[in-house]
Amino acid sequence: MRRRRFWLALIIIMVVLVLSAVIMRVRSRRSNAPSATAANPPAAAAQATTSAARAEVSIDPRRQQLIGVRTVVAKRADLTTTIRAVGVVRYDETRLADVNVKVEGWIRDLYVDYTGQAVRKGQPLFTLYSPDLLNTENEYLLALKTRDQMQQSQIADARERADALVAAARQRLALWDLSPEQIAALEARRTPETAVTFRSPVDGVVIDKPAVKGAHVVAGQTLYKVADLSVVWIEADVYEQEMPLVKVGGRAVVTLDAYPDERFGGRVIYIYPYVDEKTRTNKVRYEFSNRSGRLKPGMFANVEITAPAGAGVTVPTDAVLDSGKEQVVFVAKGDGYFEPRRVKIGRRVGADVQILDGVKDGESVATGATFFLDSESQLRASVQGYEPPQAGSSAAPAQQVDITFHSVPDPPKVGENQFEVMVKDPTGKPVDGADV
Repeated sequence: MRRRRFWLALIIIMVVLVLSAVIMRVRSRRSNAPSATAANPPAAAAQATTSAARAEVSIDPRRQQLIGVRTVVAKRADLTTTIRAVGVVRYDETRLADVNVKVEGWIRDLYVDYTGQAVRKGQPLFTLYSPDLLNTENEYLLALKTRDQMQQSQIADARERADALVAAARQRLALWDLSPEQIAALEARRTPETAVTFRSPVDGVVIDKPAVKGAHVVAGQTLYKVADLSVVWIEADVYEQEMPLVKVGGRAVVTLDAYPDERFGGRVIYIYPYVDEKTRTNKVRYEFSNRSGRLKPGMFANVEITAPAGAGVTVPTDAVLDSGKEQVVFVAKGDGYFEPRRVKIGRRVGADVQILDGVKDGESVATGATFFLDSESQLRASVQGYEPPQAGSSAAPAQQVDITFHSVPDPPKVGENQFEVMVKDPTGKPVDGADV
């Protein structure tokens, strides 16, 4: 069985070579004919620069099955396309917190002492000794003592003045990031703390820690950076020609090398307003939930976006012969006839391609072995346009001839086979002695 297939394939290749030789021979005669060059040189030059001519092809069902020609109906459908891009996991910038102090002082105790440590909101980070803060605590305690003493005063202005002093001292402590609980404890204790405890403002992970025990700090100096990783961003580079399909709110699926069998879902939240001139890509930001903490900033990610691409007529990609300058399909007309037709293609969607012009919904097109159809179509076009030389007149009208091939035996069998060529004139009479 394998040998039979091998010989059949070899026979088909030989047929193609014969067809190619005939095409070259006919074209060579046409280029050497005097009437072709003298009658209309500009037209000949134009023909040399245009695409190859093609003619309608007739192939019987048995031969279609032999060479593997199939037909598929062109269908109108809603198109969706998948955009693939490479991205990187980033911190959600809206969930970053900078921990600093508003007074000068010295770090006495350090409770969170390494980068990467997870912290909870309200968790103690460090204690700070600050002369300014200590003085403000003493002022607050003095204001409390004065207010208590003025409660028995008969002068209303004195009582109001004492209350104002207490409120001013409490506000200063609050502006220096002492919590209401700390201020209430100070009021109840009535003794100042030499080292005040500062706590984490958010849940998250420490991603930067300049703070060290005993360090001198100034107002505004960063001591910790904390990131909430329950939500992360992935920033992907999308090619500019695909940007019209990307919209804010669109869904995306991400896979990571660390978890090849898992898919994470997210959405587009921002599209950068500029294109990278070197890579011709546009950054797109996606938001992903990360409660488990498995998406780690810095990871590479493969992003897939499924986007609607409108509606249109589609055919399989292998139905289109694309030479770069033109695209051709063979439309099945019935009874084994195939018509070559130029088309205008649109987007490629998976294994299909959108046809913008040239094929209508419901028409059948050939798929598989289309290069055989193209070879025979060009051969027939060359033969039909062949102008045989005629005695006494170089401007005689061109005569169309028909050429057919068949093998002996038919179909070909394993072993030796012969190929016979028949040439007929426009009236259907065989042409004897034709040089093919």
